[in-house]
Amino acid sequence: MTTISNRRLARAVTRSLSGGTAIGVALLCATAAHAQQATTANSSELETVIVTGIRASIEESIGLKRDSGSIVEAISAEDIGKLPDTSIADSLSRLPGLTSQRAEGRASAISLRGTDPGFTSALLNGREQVSTGHNRSIEFDQYPSELLSSVLVYKTPDSQLVGQGLAGTIDLRTTRPLDVNNRAIVMNVRGEMNSQDDMGADSDEKGYRASFSYIDQFLDNTLGITFGFARLESPLAIQGAGSYEPWHPNDPNRDNYHPEVANGLYVTDGMKIRADMGKNRRDGAMAAIQWRPSDAYETVLDLYYTKRKQTDNARSLEVNLGNYPMGGGFADPVIADGTIVGGTLLNRVPLARNFLFKTEDEIFATGWNNKWFAGQWTFIADLSYSKAERDEQQYETNGQYVAGGTSNIPDSGFFSLSRHDMPTLRFNMNYADPASVRVGPTIYGAGYSKIPHIEDELKSARFDVIRELDTGWLANIAVGANYSDRSKDKVQPEAGLSTRDNAYFQVNEHLLAPTNLSYANAGRALAWDVMGVLGTYYNPIVYGTPDQRDFAYLVGKNWEVTEKVTTGYLKGELDRELSSNVTLKGNVGLQVVQTEQSSEALRLVNGVAVPFGDGKDYTDVLPALNLAFMLPSEQAVRVGVAKEIARARMDQLKASSEIGYDAGSGQPGGSGGNPRLDPWRAVAYDISYERYFGRNAYLSLAGFYKDLKTYIYSQTIADYDFSELRATLPDDYFNDPTVFIPTTGRFTRPVNGEGGNLKGVELSVALTGELFTDALSGFGTILSVSRTESSITIQDPPNNQFTGGNGLGEIPLPGLSKTVWNATLYYENSGFSARVATRSRSKYIGEVTNFANDRAFKYVKGDQITDAQLGYEFGQGTLRGLALLLQVNNVTNEPYIAYSVSEVRQQDFQQYGRQYLLGVNYRL
Repeated sequence: MTTISNRRLARAVTRSLSGGTAIGVALLCATAAHAQQATTANSSELETVIVTGIRASIEESIGLKRDSGSIVEAISAEDIGKLPDTSIADSLSRLPGLTSQRAEGRASAISLRGTDPGFTSALLNGREQVSTGHNRSIEFDQYPSELLSSVLVYKTPDSQLVGQGLAGTIDLRTTRPLDVNNRAIVMNVRGEMNSQDDMGADSDEKGYRASFSYIDQFLDNTLGITFGFARLESPLAIQGAGSYEPWHPNDPNRDNYHPEVANGLYVTDGMKIRADMGKNRRDGAMAAIQWRPSDAYETVLDLYYTKRKQTDNARSLEVNLGNYPMGGGFADPVIADGTIVGGTLLNRVPLARNFLFKTEDEIFATGWNNKWFAGQWTFIADLSYSKAERDEQQYETNGQYVAGGTSNIPDSGFFSLSRHDMPTLRFNMNYADPASVRVGPTIYGAGYSKIPHIEDELKSARFDVIRELDTGWLANIAVGANYSDRSKDKVQPEAGLSTRDNAYFQVNEHLLAPTNLSYANAGRALAWDVMGVLGTYYNPIVYGTPDQRDFAYLVGKNWEVTEKVTTGYLKGELDRELSSNVTLKGNVGLQVVQTEQSSEALRLVNGVAVPFGDGKDYTDVLPALNLAFMLPSEQAVRVGVAKEIARARMDQLKASSEIGYDAGSGQPGGSGGNPRLDPWRAVAYDISYERYFGRNAYLSLAGFYKDLKTYIYSQTIADYDFSELRATLPDDYFNDPTVFIPTTGRFTRPVNGEGGNLKGVELSVALTGELFTDALSGFGTILSVSRTESSITIQDPPNNQFTGGNGLGEIPLPGLSKTVWNATLYYENSGFSARVATRSRSKYIGEVTNFANDRAFKYVKGDQITDAQLGYEFGQGTLRGLALLLQVNNVTNEPYIAYSVSEVRQQDFQQYGRQYLLGVNYRL
């Protein structure tokens, strides 16, 4: 008789309990039973078949899914360092019901079941993680795939899981050294090339990634160590274009009215063709020490560290399409869907703009887990700490055409926008001419700078007690408590930039090769070394902070949010034979979560910034029931019912507000956070049917319904009373203090809504060619499709200097794609492997950072990303352990397109290029 090796099953069990929490008890019971059945089937004659490569990873992932008491998805790397993707975000986006949102060409944020990334929480070895962004959700591209051994995605809650999300929970897991039978040394090197080259200075299409992993056991396999290091140095090569936000109807009551075109046609106030080029370097390291001196005690110390540095040299040709700085017009306008999408431009003043963006992220996480075993009792104590920091430097420098000491020289040209293609923009004068294009006080000033800093810190402690049971309906009972203390701080000094004597300067020694914008028919634009120009031609930068009178507008951009969360839980693991053909597994449990949230910020009082704070305490009782009916012919029906919560984004909980008066109308306005927000709350219902065909094939059909009790949305109050805030403005805010000052205006902040639902269905299939005919041996496919809908809509406020809205009106929930599908076709035989994988998502509302570094809603067009891979592994001889790999990512160079309501009103169009990788993997 031939059976799968029990080694995989043992590893699955140990991993499930090794992360500092007992989150894998469901897997423990089911897996142990499965292993026992496999062993007793023929204990006298057992042949072990070891499968490696793509098929092994699929088999282990399917095994984790099948043996779980909850509804889960899984990723497993059978061999250390074998996950082929750049980051774990790419791998996650291939799972049923999961997809990713791209940032600068990288899969970063993960959406589960078509929802906003904020609905999905992330754990590392069972522990909640900090993040480097404004939100609590992590950026998954900061976690190298080479340092992770497996991932479990919980689609239904598990009462032992702390820090769960409303859509689901993603648990990233690193290797446990005593789970590996012997020493392992793995080295991986891949060269990288991007298809988008010749973009100008600082454009380098080449990069590489390398990793090293070491695992070993000592003292008769009682002491194990593991260490891993991974480096990624990837080129940044973005060919982009965009329009000013928001698009608006042509209105005779606006300053930027165009009398030459019909009233009501939608227009944009500006366009830019911008190329981004630079480097993204990410260094990641992990280590673990595992000691098991006896059957009664085990301890594990985890360490994880990652550091990312990105340099982005962004250079553009940009033009204001309103009536600034002089009256300009459209000739021969092209109209589509009530929108001016092309035509000749008259009397415009283009700019050559050079930006430098530097970002440095650093994440450190550590945990110490201890287990004591006393007969049927298990005691677990866990301490953990994690911290994340992000430092950004943003420099904007501007140049425009200057001739004979005269600036603001008008030019004419043409532009064109379409639904699917790169916009075009062209002018008659040469904006790459260093003798004519000079830095200085352009129509947008000489420049601007910001240096935001974000710090996120989390400390937690946990204790669990598990009691194994021999009879009845329950296999075990677990009880425990977790306490976490988290704080997130943001500060953002800013400064306007000016040239010496407010003069124009010709760039000489800091001149670089012109930026190639021909991909948008924009020719070339002048490029310079931003730091060199700042040091030579600009006045020293003096950053302002909110406590300074002239920088009162920064008050709303500085805040601190603190959360103290106490979680207690009780859980029973179900294991009952209902009949000779049906076994009931699963779990039933309860969490009690007590949250203390608060925020500290600044507010202006008579022009002086003073600290203040606000917050709220609340308690949630969260029951969860997961029933798994194991039926004949390897079938399973799973049912889940639970109460779920998702806490508000950190930047929504800030106490600060940005408040001011429009200098023209005198109308007050503002936007801010709300430290008194309740979380999203829902009662969730899940059901799934699964049919397995051996170890590497299955069919699954699942449905879910979330009855939302509370949700969070941005509310704009049109007649908000600002009278109490009049004293917060400086006394000299108005030149004429006797003028009448309105006391009501628009104010936007997040609030709680009630009611609504989120529902969907998922179908996933994994098949192998052997199921149909031996001629297809080695072939396989994994297919999945999900459909998600919600009854909730929210309002996007009109754009003004306070809200940053795009005026989209009534929009769906941010992040919700109605349709998501994934398809993978692979072949593996005699060391040769091939894979083609495609992931797709339909359009959605993205909440992305705009030019002002504020978050704004945009429609994001659906995309379809295809990756391909070829590999060969030597199985014997002197080259045994050596594997060769060729990858092409983003095969079709799929663009990222954001727009406003109608697809012709493009706001962002970015192409990231194809990514080619060639490398070797060697295991000793």
